[in-house]
Amino acid sequence: MPDEPTEIAVGESLVTSEEGDDLRVETTRSEEHLFTTTYRDAETGALRLALQVDITTGAAAIDPRSYDADFWTLVVAGLPRPDLDLESALASVDDPGIEVDTERHELHVQSEED
Repeated sequence: MPDEPTEIAVGESLVTSEEGDDLRVETTRSEEHLFTTTYRDAETGALRLALQVDITTGAAAIDPRSYDADFWTLVVAGLPRPDLDLESALASVDDPGIEVDTERHELHVQSEED
């Protein structure tokens, strides 16, 4: 799971991607304990993923409407799973944790205990 910046105030945003990256990554502190990170195409602005993290529990949630299945490769418990949709991938793991690999366009789903 990404380390969410805790120094930004509620309502503020921080862009964590670099110039030239193919994704624009922006993290917004939407509530005291909630951060939302959006991953957008740097050229078109198309939303590729929105991930919300509760820093008190470490729980991460994906807005399924934001998930671009054509852009991301699902990796479940270390194995690429192009045959699964997002809901199936999350359901296939107990207490799923989510990690985003922006360079490889991979969404890693694994048990939080691993």
